[in-house]
Amino acid sequence: MKKEDVLLAGAGVVCAALLVTAIVLRQDGAAGAPPGGEAVPAEAGAGSAETGAPAEGAAPSGTPAAAAAGEAPAAATPGAPGATPAESPSFISEQNRRDVLLFFEEAEGDSLAPEKRKIFLTASPADQAKQIVVELINGPHNADLLPTLPPETRLLGLYLDRAGTAFVDLSDDLVTLHPGGTEEEIATIFSLVDSLTYNLPEVKRVHLLINGEERETLKSHLDLKRDYLPDLSIVNMPRGQAR
Repeated sequence: MKKEDVLLAGAGVVCAALLVTAIVLRQDGAAGAPPGGEAVPAEAGAGSAETGAPAEGAAPSGTPAAAAAGEAPAAATPGAPGATPAESPSFISEQNRRDVLLFFEEAEGDSLAPEKRKIFLTASPADQAKQIVVELINGPHNADLLPTLPPETRLLGLYLDRAGTAFVDLSDDLVTLHPGGTEEEIATIFSLVDSLTYNLPEVKRVHLLINGEERETLKSHLDLKRDYLPDLSIVNMPRGQAR
């Protein structure tokens, strides 16, 4: 073989080897590159597979994506685990009520007789006094007792001054629907006076108003321009209940 032919053959082998190497390197590079382009190096701050550190702004492990995005967590719904329902205090329990004695007219006789009733135990004596008057207007539960105020009567106001005088303002239904007569007027006045003064030490006397004004009499007999002090002598009080 000629020397020239040997050189040409050697050069051809070298070129073929270089071409194969170039093709292999190009294929290795294309495997890590995105389609249609060159491989993109990782940006600064991206998470490292070796350290396990999260990328900036990424949610830490175990944190919901919504919380990582800055969204407020959903409020606990009633009945959900961990939710604490608001407790409303009861205002009708026995601890918030007290017993009082109301005085109504006896069906047989001219005396007044007591009947036990419950009212709300409020901090204001005037408020308790209002409840007592309303219960008197509602009438007795005992069939042996009679009402002392017409059921149509309305309480318009009740005011307690520092001297212990309770001003009880009732609608004119008390007058227009009252049966009249001295004994009936006495029963009406002292059922109010004795019921208030017996149950409330703050009330010393009672002054009755009709539609916010003083009247000469209730129904031509008892004077309504004066204050009335308690008088339990007309009350048929069971033994052991009198003070």
